[in-house]
Amino acid sequence: MILIIAMVILVIIIISLIIRYVYVQANILSSKEFRKTAEKKSAKMRIKSPQITCDYCGCIINTDKEKKCPNCGAVYGDDKELKHRYKVDEAAVEKMADAAAKDAVSRAHKEGLETLKHIRIAIIALLVVFVLIVVYSAIMDRRTSTYTNTSKYRGNEAVKDYNYKEYTLIDSPDVTVFDQDGVTVRIVSIYADTTNGEYNDQDYSYRVGFTLKNKRKEPVRFTLKCVGINGRCKYRDYIYTSSEFRGNSEVTYYESVYGEWFDSIDEMVIGEVGLRNEEGDIYEKTSMETFKLNDEGYTVITKDKDKGSVIFENDKIRIRSIEKENSEYGYELWIDNISENNYYIDDTNMKIDGEACNSYVLYNSGLPAGYTLHHDSVNGLGDEFRKRSADSKVEVSFSLSDPVDPSNDFSTGYIELK
Repeated sequence: MILIIAMVILVIIIISLIIRYVYVQANILSSKEFRKTAEKKSAKMRIKSPQITCDYCGCIINTDKEKKCPNCGAVYGDDKELKHRYKVDEAAVEKMADAAAKDAVSRAHKEGLETLKHIRIAIIALLVVFVLIVVYSAIMDRRTSTYTNTSKYRGNEAVKDYNYKEYTLIDSPDVTVFDQDGVTVRIVSIYADTTNGEYNDQDYSYRVGFTLKNKRKEPVRFTLKCVGINGRCKYRDYIYTSSEFRGNSEVTYYESVYGEWFDSIDEMVIGEVGLRNEEGDIYEKTSMETFKLNDEGYTVITKDKDKGSVIFENDKIRIRSIEKENSEYGYELWIDNISENNYYIDDTNMKIDGEACNSYVLYNSGLPAGYTLHHDSVNGLGDEFRKRSADSKVEVSFSLSDPVDPSNDFSTGYIELK
């Protein structure tokens, strides 16, 4: 703000100096001014002696003291000698005008140089302030980009994402999760929120550091979905990246992860990856791949393994549910993948007392082999769900697909939530 104010003041000063310069040149170099000055000088030269001779009696008259002849009383207003004294000598006036012009040019040149000097100083100061504003803006843009990337292309970022959060480095893996068509993506760091677990079991957050190296000349859009961490899934992806990166660049960026109860991020299941440029898709994969971020494995979450009632089970999945204490919030749901196949839960539908209910339970949610999907807020979207009676029958159905082998696809049909 100070720099902007200084810039405005300097602009005003420069405009004022330019106006002064033009005004001085226009007035000092005026031909009328030269002649007026010359006539005044000529008149002063001619009336140096106040004494004249009376045209009528020859008496000496002092025009400074006497308004008429002291001898004969004649008025000397028409006196020839007096008129001759006040008659302008044109040649003398022109000569004096030339001299006045030379003097004016000299003064105008001197004052003009002085004004131009001040204008130059003000312009230099203005340029300095402008450069400082540009540098300051670049620095602030750099700082801003460490928290939120406002550019079209994603660049190097800082670990800290919000002012009120602090993170501690807990692991430094070096795991390549993508290496195709001139683009390499690696996981290089895991940071934990310093308040993890301090307030309640749900308050766990992490920052995962990625490096992306684009060897291609053109910019690319890279897409990545993390569908599972440490044996757990949830109703939406843990990480979803879909960002553009400049050509011939290498950047480090971070993604936030909000977990349940795991103490660190030791295993990650990438469900989808994609690469495209302006011309279209370069690479795309929807099958799931598991990446070990360390050699120690992860601690299996068991505190809720027996929670809820089993409402569906076959040789592929087991579904458990429990109604929340406040029924308006719906149900808590667990889906255990007990098979060796990876699945996506493509769609869900809900019915209340046999009537279709508008709902959003799960859609395109990953369920890797051996993983458990936990959803703590399964409910309908309309009044029919919130106003249902205590003995209403609430049913949901799930459609699951195997991204590798479609022959494993199946649907549960409608099953009652409990």
